[in-house]
Amino acid sequence: MALCLNVLSLPDEHIQFLKQQPQTLQDYLLGQVPTEQMFTAAKPQPLLVQLVRFLTGAKKPSLPLDWPSIEVEMIGPNVNHRNVDLYHFILNNTEERVKGAGSLFQTWLDINNHDAIKMDADNESFAFRSQTLVELADLLKKLDEQTVKDRFNAWLLEHNPDYFPNEDEYLEMIQGWQRFSAKVSEAKGNGLGLLWVSQ
Repeated sequence: MALCLNVLSLPDEHIQFLKQQPQTLQDYLLGQVPTEQMFTAAKPQPLLVQLVRFLTGAKKPSLPLDWPSIEVEMIGPNVNHRNVDLYHFILNNTEERVKGAGSLFQTWLDINNHDAIKMDADNESFAFRSQTLVELADLLKKLDEQTVKDRFNAWLLEHNPDYFPNEDEYLEMIQGWQRFSAKVSEAKGNGLGLLWVSQ
């Protein structure tokens, strides 16, 4: 099982390219140009798709011009397989399954019940296009310090009532959400989407 969920912002065109060429994702994350062998390692296209490509003169996909040249920055939050249900609860104020941008962490909880784009056949990476970041930014705006603390406490009361976090734990949780909110707002302002990868 994967240990961490890593989130990054990127243009919609990159999401589309990586969806079509998932074998290039690791190179993308590392800021490396994929080799020719990486392109040919793609799953063979169905005969109908090959015929349509041939008839329309579609070319082999080429890398986006702004392909990263350095390792991409992860924007948080600090989610792993042990706390993903907590993060889902804090974001949505419910353990129930949700629709839209609130289903970000739900991709780990319920692989077939979310509104994210499945980026690969292994269900290890997902994305939201830029238009979804408007809704996500609105959800994150509601998470001020007190709200994060209250939802953290409510979740603990239900799942671990004998545990009492210290102030450093609250601070770390609050700062993680604040940083993520700021980075999502920045991505929204730049017309970017999000990709999250299990690693």
